[in-house]
Amino acid sequence: MLSSLSHFAKSIGALAMLMAAFSLPPDGHAETMSREKTDSKAKILSVPVIDGMRNAITNRFALPADLKDAASVLRFRVRLDRNGRIIGTPDAEVSGGSERTRKIITDAALRAIVRAAPYAMLPKDKYDVWKEVVLNFDVSQLNL
Repeated sequence: MLSSLSHFAKSIGALAMLMAAFSLPPDGHAETMSREKTDSKAKILSVPVIDGMRNAITNRFALPADLKDAASVLRFRVRLDRNGRIIGTPDAEVSGGSERTRKIITDAALRAIVRAAPYAMLPKDKYDVWKEVVLNFDVSQLNL
């Protein structure tokens, strides 16, 4: 059973990355995935926890109203300590749009990520799952 869950979780993660690569983010929402597993048991975060982190960032995300050419996908990676505080500087990538637009979106994303911290909604007992998080956003859904 755990093997099946692990395979399912890996399949979902691979699908999310493929969709991001082709600018088709799932649901216009963020996906998280752990880069490291400490044991063979599948460890995943619940949807409400993932949504809590996503909403904390989205609620702090602001783009200028006159931004003309919107990028399609924002992807960032953030490392967190056990208290949900950011370690180092998050890595953000934006696809689509002009270089100026990508810079504006990247800066806005980094501000939102920092302002949303610490991420207290993350369960401390699953730290190995969320110590590094990758989130994908459909930029058109961020500033509604």
